[in-house]
Amino acid sequence: MTSSQPPTIISLKQSFLQSQTRLLSQPFQPTRAWRTQNTRTDSPLPEKAIDDALYKLNHLLSQHSRRVYAPQATRHVAEQIDALYLTFDSSLNSSSSSSPSELTTSTDLADPEIISSLPLEWESSTFSEEEETYKTLVKNLQNLSQQRESLQTRLAKLRGLQKLLEPFTNNNQEQEKEDEALNNHVQENLVTRNGEIEKELEKMRMLLARVGGRIGGMLRDGSNSDRMDLDEDDEDHQNEDWERKKLEGVLNSF
Repeated sequence: MTSSQPPTIISLKQSFLQSQTRLLSQPFQPTRAWRTQNTRTDSPLPEKAIDDALYKLNHLLSQHSRRVYAPQATRHVAEQIDALYLTFDSSLNSSSSSSPSELTTSTDLADPEIISSLPLEWESSTFSEEEETYKTLVKNLQNLSQQRESLQTRLAKLRGLQKLLEPFTNNNQEQEKEDEALNNHVQENLVTRNGEIEKELEKMRMLLARVGGRIGGMLRDGSNSDRMDLDEDDEDHQNEDWERKKLEGVLNSF
């Protein structure tokens, strides 16, 4: 299954380097002709000695391949090739008198002027599929460039409006700070339902009821004690009168 995106220079170079390193990393193996010739000699090499030597050699080869032909190293070499390719192409473009509309590897396709100067037709008619792809890409690129230009214009207008509204924004922020400071210094409305005053009045009402109850009890206790004192005084007076009358009766009898 082929990829829809064309390969880049780096991916092509990396793929080529990986294929070559795989060839260099293949284990050594004697050919069948060599083994046949070895068995026909007068003093052939033992098979065990050959296998042991090949095992050690292939082990060293695999270690060398892992260290030298690592994927990171292959990617780095591919990037260096791509950088050299771009540098060489840029030097050629600077020395040659090419037209501005000519596409090169160093052409900045994000520049609006370059996008507007791109030719709408593919110069070579040999590859019809690539020609259709080129037309589609150029059309999409020009549409995106127009959208970006309109968004940049709108952004510039919005920034201008923001700059004009900055004095009002600063005044609103200062007014909010003043209102907040004023609210911190103004006493809250206490005469509200379930407010502080209502709670304090309820406490005072309960306290007055308790004090009134105690005072009433004290008054009742005082009146009872006064009544008892009066009764005792009357009884004392009666006793004194009776004693006086008794004394007068004794004196009159003489």
